[in-house]
Amino acid sequence: MSFWDGFYSFGVKLLKIIYLNFLWIFFSAIGLFVFGLFPATIALFTITRQLLLDIEKPITQTFWEVYKNEWLKGNGYAVISYIVLFILAIDFYAIYTFESLSILLIPTLIITFIIFGTLFFFFPVYVHFDLAFFAMIKQAFLFTITSPFTVVLNVLSIIFIYFVFNIMPGAIPLFIGSVLSLLIMKFSLRSFKKIEQRKLSEAVSV
Repeated sequence: MSFWDGFYSFGVKLLKIIYLNFLWIFFSAIGLFVFGLFPATIALFTITRQLLLDIEKPITQTFWEVYKNEWLKGNGYAVISYIVLFILAIDFYAIYTFESLSILLIPTLIITFIIFGTLFFFFPVYVHFDLAFFAMIKQAFLFTITSPFTVVLNVLSIIFIYFVFNIMPGAIPLFIGSVLSLLIMKFSLRSFKKIEQRKLSEAVSV
């Protein structure tokens, strides 16, 4: 591949990432963000998975179909997530307000790590596996427990993106959702592959 072919390929991928981010923001806004965020994010991860696996499908049509089909189910998961995060916020408020509860800080931090790890894995698991409603949450939780390093990589990615966009805030509406989903999906696919290979090797050794 020549330099110009590589440059053209990079430019096409960059435009796809920017357009994908626009779709994510637009469709999240249609649902007033509260009810549009999860369906739009599911659609976002569906397409980032396709990009990483070199699956060629029309972006706009795929995004709309996934958004529409996953609206109800996605918002069911959204309600559960909002409730859990609200309870977690109350716990931290209580711990920092009442000194007698400071002993609960470490356990709460561990629970927070597990909750956010499960949330990080949730969308990749959702678009990669065909699972029932609560099985989806269980699988995301199990990946968090068995692949904590992936959770750490996701956290580091968020910190890195935060500093980059702090320097270039104008890039936020162009890249923030799509770039983050690409990183999370890439790390998750790596974890999925490792666990599948481990299961295969265990099955062969039996």
